[in-house]
Formats: sequence, C-alpha cells, structure tokens
Amino acid sequence: MTTFYTSKIINLKSVACIALFLLLGILSSSVFAIPVKSGDKRYLDHGDGTITDTKTGLMWMKKDSYLHSGHWLSWFEIHDYIKKLNDEGFAQYNDWQLPSTDELKTLYEPEKVNSSQAGKEMKIHADPIFEKNGSGTLWSGEENGHYNAFGVVFNTGTVFNSNKKSKSRKATRAVRINTNATFLRQGIKK
Repeated sequence: MTTFYTSKIINLKSVACIALFLLLGILSSSVFAIPVKSGDKRYLDHGDGTITDTKTGLMWMKKDSYLHSGHWLSWFEIHDYIKKLNDEGFAQYNDWQLPSTDELKTLYEPEKVNSSQAGKEMKIHADPIFEKNGSGTLWSGEENGHYNAFGVVFNTGTVFNSNKKSKSRKATRAVRINTNATFLRQGIKK
C-alpha cells in the first residue's frame, strides 16, 4: 500500500515539474516577453516591431515607413502602406492607422536626439528607443484642401504643409490604440 501512494506522489511531482517547465517556456516566449523600457520609462519596446507610449496609450511601429519599406512615400502612398500593414497583420494587428498631427507631436521631444535623418542634415528629436536614421518629416492622415496635407518635422516639432504628391524625404509612422494597455489615451485629438 505504501508503495502505491509513494508511486502516486512521485508521478504527481513529475507532472507538476513538467507543467512548471512548460509554463516557464510559454512565459519566456516572445508572445509573453517582458517589454524593454526606454531610459525615462515612458516607452515600452515589445520586441515585435512595436512600441507603446505609456503616456498616451498609443502603440507605434518602431520603424517609420521609410525604414520599413526602403522608400520615401507621398501622402497618397502612405494610405496604401497602412492598408498593406493591416492586410498582412503586422505584429499580429490589423487596426493600424495614419496618425494625426497631434499624435505625431507627442513623439517630438526636443531634449532627446534619436539620430540624424537619412542624409545626416537633420537631427530627429524623438526617443532613441525608436529605430534610428529614418525620416525627419512624417506625414499625418490630415488633409489641407485638395492638394496639400499636414505632417510633423522632427527637427523642430512644427507642423508642415506640403503637396500630397511630394515624396521628398517623407514617410509616416503607423499607430494604433493599444487595447491591451491598462490606460486609454487622453487629451489627444484624432
């Protein structure tokens, strides 16, 4: 009788050890990876090409569209770019959108330098947690009449107004509302 109970206890311990081993394996996978925090702890890099801004609750692509696609894009082309991200389910999400100028301006931090724009003529004032050497001028989804649209210059933090056909060192950075976050964006106009 004692042998039977001892055998059952050993089996239960074995099952518990295997279950713990599997659980630790799952938790250490990239799906459950612990995000890397920026120096000021504002941003969380999830290791899947996305970064969450804990101040606004927005999730951004780590790379801008130039770094991601290798091409400068016109305002018309950024719409196709966002559609492609959603169709492909970038980082397991299909609700990527174009940012507003107000959302883009939340990324501008004059005291920080991420890098220089490709071509080195302009400093990009954004957190260094974002991919380096991208575009210093990012399109928003906002139009200004039939021919122009707005974006933000990351050297100065100012809003630019440019012809929608212009590709001259322009890109965008896709954004989504991080529904997994315990906070909601507040005070950001869409």
